[in-house]
Amino acid sequence: MLNDILIQLVFGFPAGLISLSLSALGIWKKSIIWLILAGVLTIPFTFYPTAASGLPLYLLALLQFGAAYAVRKQRIGLAWGLLIPLVLVTLFVVYLTFYALFAARQ
Repeated sequence: MLNDILIQLVFGFPAGLISLSLSALGIWKKSIIWLILAGVLTIPFTFYPTAASGLPLYLLALLQFGAAYAVRKQRIGLAWGLLIPLVLVTLFVVYLTFYALFAARQ
């Protein structure tokens, strides 16, 4: 049971929400370290939507590293814009999770 919870935290939507939170904190505080940490945490999270959609969504971590570079160059608006695809993928994973949860009950 503990393994199931750990797998959900690493590969499920909580990992996406944690990564988005760290990214938002990094942009808001203008701290590159938080954005790099969020990018590293995004890599295992994006394997599940990659398998579900067939798209190379594991490359989303590069957008967070790009946001870190944008923060370094004082382009805050660009950094926020680079997070939009990760928000969409996180919403997709939340949809898949709840769809599977409610489809299993019927």
